[in-house]
Amino acid sequence: MSNIANKQSLQDDALQLAELDRRVIGAVVEQNTQDLVVALDAYQTLRKRLKERLLDTDVSIVEDMEVADVLRKMYANNLQSDKIIERICSQLGGNERIDEFDDKELWQLGKDLFYSWFSHHEYISALFELRPMVLSSPVSQFVARLVRQIKDCYAFQQYDAAYGLCRMLIEASVRDICVRRNLFPDLTDNVVLFEKRSWRDLREKVSVGPLAEHLKDLYDRLSSLLHARKIVTRKEARDVFEETLEVIEQLYVAHAL
Repeated sequence: MSNIANKQSLQDDALQLAELDRRVIGAVVEQNTQDLVVALDAYQTLRKRLKERLLDTDVSIVEDMEVADVLRKMYANNLQSDKIIERICSQLGGNERIDEFDDKELWQLGKDLFYSWFSHHEYISALFELRPMVLSSPVSQFVARLVRQIKDCYAFQQYDAAYGLCRMLIEASVRDICVRRNLFPDLTDNVVLFEKRSWRDLREKVSVGPLAEHLKDLYDRLSSLLHARKIVTRKEARDVFEETLEVIEQLYVAHAL
């Protein structure tokens, strides 16, 4: 299907969903149970089809403001029919999502959108390339979680995300050191610490000399991605993760942690 035809089809389906939403409300107002059941079934079927079509879409160009509003409300479960369905499910004691796919549908979608380009082989091979952070004492849950997220992003070939999260990992590690070593006695909360003190204050508090220069240089390079000045390759993501771990490990060692 051409892009123009696909766009028109998407617009038509969205407008039809809005029409079905109005039909559901009308059936409720008129207490027409038979039409309510028919309209809700058609609404759920079309809603699922729309979300399935958009499953692999990153940016959808929608010029019609009504269509754009319908799509946004659909994803927020904020159309009137969504609220009615949720109320019915609640009264019936159900907890299913109104657009939940069954096992057969999920398998087919996974086959078409995921396994066509990725498998457990790529995932394990990628994780095999990345080492863990090696320290002599435990780190905060924030630090540990970010290391896991970076490795997962790398394994799933999300190299920009892995690269950007390295900056967050540095920030979390520096905060962790400041809190555990009580470097700012008036600020002992991990999150508040970063809100009340500038990055420069924290960096200078935990590092001196060549290590401080390396930390500043690495942080500046990592920040370049956040300003949309860089597209990251697999090798760059792997190399910067290794460099990030090395700098962080040196910081923890410097503070006897």
